[in-house]
Amino acid sequence: MNYAVVMAGGAGTRLWPAARRESPKQLQRLIFEQPLIAETVRRLEQVYDADRILVVTAERYAAAIRDILSELPAENIVSEPVGRNTAAAIALAAFRIVRDDPNSIFAVFPADHVILKPQALFDALNFGNRLATTHRVVDIGVPPSHPETGYGYIELGDELEQAGSFTAYGVRRFVEKPDRAKAEEYLQSGRYIWNSGMFIWRTGEFLEALQQHLPDTYHRLQSAVRSGDREELAEAYAGLQDISVDYAIMERVDDVVAIPVDFGWRDIGDWAALYDMMDHDEDGNASEGKLVALDTHDSLVFAPGKLVATIGIRDLVVVDTDDVLLVMPRSRAQEVKALLDQLKSANQAEYL
Repeated sequence: MNYAVVMAGGAGTRLWPAARRESPKQLQRLIFEQPLIAETVRRLEQVYDADRILVVTAERYAAAIRDILSELPAENIVSEPVGRNTAAAIALAAFRIVRDDPNSIFAVFPADHVILKPQALFDALNFGNRLATTHRVVDIGVPPSHPETGYGYIELGDELEQAGSFTAYGVRRFVEKPDRAKAEEYLQSGRYIWNSGMFIWRTGEFLEALQQHLPDTYHRLQSAVRSGDREELAEAYAGLQDISVDYAIMERVDDVVAIPVDFGWRDIGDWAALYDMMDHDEDGNASEGKLVALDTHDSLVFAPGKLVATIGIRDLVVVDTDDVLLVMPRSRAQEVKALLDQLKSANQAEYL
């Protein structure tokens, strides 16, 4: 059987101050009708039965996510006692799945990405599920449209197989977020795709790779999931290595396959990315809330329920919440996390 694992544990701090530690990005509606986690899961329900969709999240978000996703079995909202990055989160879900279905295949999805062409993704998943029966892991990647410095990249190797409009390639290597010059080089070469964070494994194969490359994580979680005891799980998590699945496993195994797919993928990683997704007026401005603008161009104003008036600004982001006002150039949206570091250093955690 095929399963979906949705990663919903992060806070999405680059969308601060709308996204906070207690109200993370995946629980925000932003410009959408539903919270992002609901948009993601209800899209996946077109492919997966509800009882085969697992959401892995932080313990403090679990109750809110159960309320939002009431159609899922309550036990399919899998909560982590503390965050230990994506390797541990995916392993926890894999142990849960293999316990009930040893011959399963699972696909991993971020909770907060936007898919504008869902049918293309569904078709790619069908191809990917077939490839996963004979290859170690299958990545669903995105052909780059511009030299993006905020995403990881995958370098493609030889062509392996075609199915309809899709082509599967061997993966030469994973590349972390590049600088501008490297990103332009990757785009021009035609050999690189964006790493969307979506991939498909046979569950048993993933756990074998986990046992090989993160043996301590494997044994701690295997024992805790078998027991079903929350205290044992908390004790196991306290000793787990904090590492991403990319570093721990994906970059260290062989026989990795990638499928480039244009499925209208948008990672709303920061305010500049959200601006790109929104409707713009004749002056290039995007707004959520009421905006009165004079000589204002190419700016984002996000202040639901409030009137914001601007004069003589260009290329800015203005975000107003009940207790925080953020103003910055759109080009520096990636630097929001540095502000949070300052707040931590100043012992102002109430704003995080």
